Amino acid sequence: MSAAGRRAQLLDVTRDIVAAEGFTAVSIDRVARAAGVTRAVLYQQFTDLPGLVTALLERERAIALAGVDSVDRPVPEDDVDAVGRGILAYLHAAPVSWRIILHPPDGAPPGLREHIELGRAYARRVSARHLSRVAGMPVDPDGPTSRILLSAIEELARLHLDDPAAYPDDLVLRYLRSLVAWAAHLETMG
Repeated sequence: MSAAGRRAQLLDVTRDIVAAEGFTAVSIDRVARAAGVTRAVLYQQFTDLPGLVTALLERERAIALAGVDSVDRPVPEDDVDAVGRGILAYLHAAPVSWRIILHPPDGAPPGLREHIELGRAYARRVSARHLSRVAGMPVDPDGPTSRILLSAIEELARLHLDDPAAYPDDLVLRYLRSLVAWAAHLETMG
């Protein structure tokens, strides 16, 4: 296996342990056993446990930002479903990563919460740009409407990830349309 492939495998194993049992369950021995490698292989790739966790957080942050980037493009103002389908596509592409981001596990390092807050600020800017087109006026990304809208979308994403049968794509899209209509109406009321 190439060094890059091995690194990805070790990060995947670490991510899966974190998702199942939290950050406190991660250790060099545990990851090495689960990956079927020696401790030395982990130390070659990450130097130590904090290096492994940092690399995991950086990768998961990149996954999240790539997902949000995928919907950070102009769409016709009446096509909320295009944005919704984009959101669903990135949730489906990396469900375990998104579970970690949307449900930070026990023992999460302080850096994770900082990364999540930076991601939320970016997501609010993206959603405010979309909402501004729908409302026909500028929407403050740090205002209450943007914050409430993002919180509702995050909860909808958590529900979908936790139980996709009970919260299928079409239901998520229906709720998203209603949330955007509510937010646009609220913004235009002044």
